This record gives sequence, structure tokens and C-alpha cells, in this order.
Amino acid sequence: MLALFASLVVFAAGETTPPPPVPLIPDPEVPRYLNTPERAEWGRAVRQVELGQARVQQGMSIMSAPRLESKGAFAETAEQVKTRAQKIIDEGRAQLAQAQPSLTRLRNVAGTRYLEVTKTVNLSLDLPQTKWENSLIQAALRFQKIARDQGFQQQHIVGAITVLEGSRPLRTSALTEQLRAAWIKADAKALTPAPANGYANFAPAISGPRQCAFIWAEVYPLTVDNSASLLFVRLSDAWTQRVVSSEVYLTTTGPAATFAKVYTGSLSLKDEKSFIPRLAGSGDWVLGYDRSSSPLGAALMRHLCVRVGNIGVSHLEILPDVVGLTDPTTPEAPKASWIVTTDGSSNLVKSFKVASAAAGADKTEVGQLVLKLEEPAKPAGK
Repeated sequence: MLALFASLVVFAAGETTPPPPVPLIPDPEVPRYLNTPERAEWGRAVRQVELGQARVQQGMSIMSAPRLESKGAFAETAEQVKTRAQKIIDEGRAQLAQAQPSLTRLRNVAGTRYLEVTKTVNLSLDLPQTKWENSLIQAALRFQKIARDQGFQQQHIVGAITVLEGSRPLRTSALTEQLRAAWIKADAKALTPAPANGYANFAPAISGPRQCAFIWAEVYPLTVDNSASLLFVRLSDAWTQRVVSSEVYLTTTGPAATFAKVYTGSLSLKDEKSFIPRLAGSGDWVLGYDRSSSPLGAALMRHLCVRVGNIGVSHLEILPDVVGLTDPTTPEAPKASWIVTTDGSSNLVKSFKVASAAAGADKTEVGQLVLKLEEPAKPAGK
């Protein structure tokens, strides 16, 4: 599977300038873009090239070998040896020439299909402004339905955090209680009672997936005047340790009856080489997040991966901060990671560079992630 990831990296690592009409791709990758009959034809042509090269090499070796005087029925003169060697070389070159039309045509076919699957893709979400309490109620209603539909028998609200850029996450007990209140308001019977010792070392008695759900909230203040924040609510499966669903709301920084300022928000990722769709189509991937990543950028990527990209998200990198685990077990290193670094920021626009890398490999640039807030245009003369 890592080899497949590496092949995605090779293509995504190319320049983002417009590619040639039919790009040349490495021969080992050509079969990935061919159908079954074409792959068979490619295999025959490659084998013919190998045989032709072997014949040419054999003839060249005979041609250049020092000659010893030979006698008897099988004796050859130097001229006869040269003639025999040239015949072998000509046979090899004929085999190479015979294979070239198939190789050229199939390289072009693969290159054309590569262009189709590596077109720039824009993943985007609108973020309408939502009041704090309504955000929590909407998340409760949505997640309770998901839990019912998927058969989760336990729903545990395990905590909440507030995250400031450049600071460690702060556990926020008030938000935890507000989320619990919203859950009870939506359906008083849905919430599982919290364990007496809290969730720091909680191990639910389960025997498989879709039995126990962990729910938590994350708040990321966005503006200098605290007039806006992003509120994420996540639901994960305690057995698989993967995030099942994610909701995000553009809201105030805490409960408020009105908005201090009115904003419209949007989130977009310009995936230059269709890296995410191709990765999602290549298998079941769960990517980690490099330690150098921006907390807000990583939170946005987790949401996009769950809601739009269909890429697995583990809860192991965020849940210890949520539940207050002081000495968490270091999770197994992921096979590949996202690297989400700040790329310019203002009060209303947050921009990030997104890259990815498999373990031990160079990183690949994926594209630019942008979170934008906009204030309504003021009437002229006001």
C-alpha cells in the first residue's frame, strides 16, 4: 500500500503549471492507467523489448570479444563471426522496432488518462453563521440520528477544548456541560451517564465497532476581537478509533444572544493534482498529522477528510487533550501524514499550505487550504 501512496506522491509532486498535452509518466506507472486488454498488450511489448535488448547485447558482446584462432569443422573466420554477430544485433533491433508502436500508443493512452485523474479539484464548504446554542443543538440532533442509524448503543460526551494558535489546547468544562445540555434537550435518553472517574482512563466494555461513540467539541477563536470562532463537534467509534462524523459551525466565541459582527464564511482546498480523490480511491487510508502542522489547519483538514475527502481520521492525536490524559500512550506512527503549515494570515483570512508524506519519503505539495470570513458590504455613503 505504501508503494501505491508513493506513486501518488510522484505525480502530485509535479509543478502546478499547465502540463503538456500528453505528459510522459514513468513506465512502471503506465499499467495503472490501462484497461485489461491494454495491460496485456503492454506486457507483451515490454517482454519483446527485453528480448530485443538481450539479443542486441549478445551480438555486441560477440562483436567485441577477442578472437582466438579456431580450427575444425566449426571454425569461423573473423569475418564470419562479425556477420553472425551483426545478424543477432539486427534481430534484436527488429524486435525493439516492432514493440515501439504499441509502447508509444499505450504511453499516450496512459498519459491522457493521467491528465483526467489529476485535474485540479476544488473541495469547498460554505460556513453560514450560526448562533452558539443552535450549533450545539444541531450537532446533537445530527449525531444522535447517526448513532441510531449505525447502531451505537452508547453515546459518551468525553470533553471539549479551546485551541489558540501557538498554545496547547485548553480543556473547557463549561462547553462540555453545554454540549451535554444540548444532547439531553435533543433526546434525554440518548446520552450515556459519565463514568465516576471521568474519561481520562475510560475503557468501555465493547467487543466490536459501532457499539460506543465518543463525542467532543473543539473551539478555535478566529478574530482578534473574539467576534467569531469555529466550533467543531466530532463523533468517533471507540473500537475503530476513527472519526465517524464531523460538524463545523461559524459562531461566536462562547454563548451570545446576538452576533457581535455578521460574517459569511467559506472553506476551500485547491487540490492541484486530485491527490485526495486518488488517495481515497486507492484504499482505506488513515493519515496522521505532522507535529509542525497548524492546530487550526489540522482541524480543518480533519473535517474535510471526513466530510468531503473520504479519508480516514484517527481520534488518537486529539482525544488525549480532550479527556485530560496526562501521560498518553504514543500512538503507532501512521503510514503517512498531512503537513498543514500557515501560509499567510489576516484577521479574516487564514491560509495554509497542505502537503503529505509517507513514512521515510519526501513530502508532496497538495495545495492551498483557505478559510475566509467576509463582512457584508456597507451601503455607499455610510
